[in-house]
Parts: sequence; structure tokens; C-alpha cells
Amino acid sequence: MRRYFSALVLALLTATAMAVPAQAHAELRSSNPASGAALDAPPPQIELTFSDVVSLPDGDAVTVTGPDGVKWPVTQAHAVDRTITAKVDTAAAKSGAHTLEWRAQSDDGDIISGKFTFTMNAPSAAPTSSVMMSAPVTNAPPSTTPSDPGGVPAWLWVVAGLIAVVGAILLVRRKS
Repeated sequence: MRRYFSALVLALLTATAMAVPAQAHAELRSSNPASGAALDAPPPQIELTFSDVVSLPDGDAVTVTGPDGVKWPVTQAHAVDRTITAKVDTAAAKSGAHTLEWRAQSDDGDIISGKFTFTMNAPSAAPTSSVMMSAPVTNAPPSTTPSDPGGVPAWLWVVAGLIAVVGAILLVRRKS
């Protein structure tokens, strides 16, 4: 019996050592404009870069809301590899805090989302090309909130399966 218990412990240790962690969803790595950025002119384009390949979800992928609650018109949103870009009509830009909300579809099909703010110091309807160069691009803000996929990790199913197999073997050997 001691030999079977040792075999069971060895099988469990092997299963947990070889278990592969569940694949993580894509995460927002950087953005233009960046979270917390203070801009002198509105950005003509939004750019979101993720840790993994993403695609556009059903519905709006990017929305920008001004301090007065008015949403900027967003057009030409598209996803290429790890980046989502969208053109924005900057006519709705006002001085103050703006909220950028985003949604993306991970390669595994789950929807991830988040939001952050940036500030406009002065409104301008005619951004220049230097605006794109001066807008900082930094790591994603801590307020980025990916959706929780839930479920049981794959490694736990592997361990449970091994326990069931070893238990069945022990039961058959005991009856013999």
C-alpha cells in the first residue's frame, strides 16, 4: 500500500510541475494619448497597443467623452495585430478632463475593456502634425480593467483527472 501511495504522490507532483498556466488575456500596454496626459491640442487619432493580438468587438471599440458629457465622433476604427487605431473628430474637444473608454476582443474571443482620463489644456479644432509627436505614449494605467473570464484553470482539471486515474488503478489492484 505504501508503494501505491508513493506512486500517487509522485504522479500528483509530476502533474503540477508540468501544468501550463492558463493563457492570459491581452492587456493594454500603451496608448496615445496616454493615461493622465495633459495635451495642448486634441489628438486627431487614438492608438491603443496591447500585449497580444486583438480585434474589434461588436459595438464601439473606442469612445471619448468630454468634461461636458459630450462624446467625440469616432470613425475609421480598425485593429491590426496588437494595435487598435481610430480617427476622432476633435471639434467636440473642450478644456478639462476627457475619458477614453476602450473595448477589444482577445485572440481567445473574450472581450476586455478599460478606461482612463487625459486632460485638454486648451481646445483646438486644427491639430498639427507635431501634436502626434508630442503626445506621450506610456504604459497602460492601473485603472485598466480587463474582464474576468472565470472558470476553472486547466491545470486543476489535469490534477483531478490524474487523481481519478490513480484512484481507479488502486481500486482495481485492491480487488485483484
